[in-house]
Amino acid sequence: MNKIKALFCIIIPIALAFLFNTKIGSTPPLLKFLNPFMGFWQNAENNHFMFNHKAKIKGAIDEIEIVFDDRMIPHIFAKNDHDLYLAQGYVTAMHRLWQMDFQTRFAAGRISEVVGEKAIEVDRYQRRMGMVYGAENSLKGMMQDPKSKEMILAYTDGINAYIKTLSHANYPIEYKILDFKPEDWTPVKCALLLKQMSAVLAMGSDEFYMTNIMKKFGPEITKDLFPDYPFREDPIIPVGTKWDFSPLPTPKTPESFTNAQTGNVKTKEKVEGIGSNNWALSGSKTASGFPILSNDPHLDLTLPSIWYQIQLNAPGVNTYGVSLPGAPGVIIGFNQKIAWGVTNVAADVLDFYQIKFKDNSHNEYWYNNKWNNTSKRFETIKIRGGKDEIDTVYYTHHGPVVYFQKPKYARANNVPVGDALRWIAHDESNELMTF
Repeated sequence: MNKIKALFCIIIPIALAFLFNTKIGSTPPLLKFLNPFMGFWQNAENNHFMFNHKAKIKGAIDEIEIVFDDRMIPHIFAKNDHDLYLAQGYVTAMHRLWQMDFQTRFAAGRISEVVGEKAIEVDRYQRRMGMVYGAENSLKGMMQDPKSKEMILAYTDGINAYIKTLSHANYPIEYKILDFKPEDWTPVKCALLLKQMSAVLAMGSDEFYMTNIMKKFGPEITKDLFPDYPFREDPIIPVGTKWDFSPLPTPKTPESFTNAQTGNVKTKEKVEGIGSNNWALSGSKTASGFPILSNDPHLDLTLPSIWYQIQLNAPGVNTYGVSLPGAPGVIIGFNQKIAWGVTNVAADVLDFYQIKFKDNSHNEYWYNNKWNNTSKRFETIKIRGGKDEIDTVYYTHHGPVVYFQKPKYARANNVPVGDALRWIAHDESNELMTF
């Protein structure tokens, strides 16, 4: 009897230790998560940021100084471009590593690697829309330009230099909750981030609506209801417009603003969809005497923020503004001479082409009065706790045939079955040089 009791005393703790150190569903392994030396307790207080210091980053050519202000915004002072973007990658990873990691996993259709089979439809959709294909093509364009190649490689090295400083104890808490670890950053991830921005801002499609309207009402009425507008108005104010107005005087402080400061403000009903704006005022028209630039980037509010504030300073470069975690440079900001902003109107830039296939093998399709070969792209989707899935996507000269059967994923409801997608984000490009 004593031996049996002793055996139970050994087996039960071992079984409990195994149980509590195993990921069950969405619950992280509890022993690992609660471990006071490696678990979430280590994320309670972040004390490894120094407000002013000479940074020692592996791979740096010269001395780099990073100054954090009272809002923890980094100001990087480097002596060459390589070190500037190396340090940018380093400090951005210091604050936003999990965000950078997860949003590029989402873009690449790799969420199933972390959360299991529940994300398989999301991953299939991303792969079938050609997100990785587009990122690979963009990267070719980036790497052909010596300047952008230097930026992206230095930025990547900076992120990896920071990742290599981490032990399990100081992983961002999200890694501990989901029970996985950071992987090395690669240049294609920078391209994936920019493809994700393209998807957010320029993945509109009115094909279904406009096709149905055309079938119902015919081309003449459709043209009347939806007249063509010039693709580009240059300048925005049409040529020949007379500037014969008198400038308005600088207005006094609005009463509504004064009332708001004193707490005497009327409640106003929120109006959805009230518009957008982008404009600039000359300093001669402002109370301060300085120019004002207004810019609405058309992006959702997120936590963590989609933006990361930073100053970049090196010979020939001195700019301050917001960057995208995962891409080098400043996207919206200013330097000594100019300020700039960017926006997007969610234009319809997805075009779907009906494809006539020779047979159900989908190996050939009709175009230019002849049968042309399709190409196959094999997408391997790794699934945590399950077997890998290989999804075959057929490509025409237009782009991928996204679905052959009605998709299960709700977001894909506007994707026509059996049609090929033409999307400009699939093309070779170099968005980095825009900024």
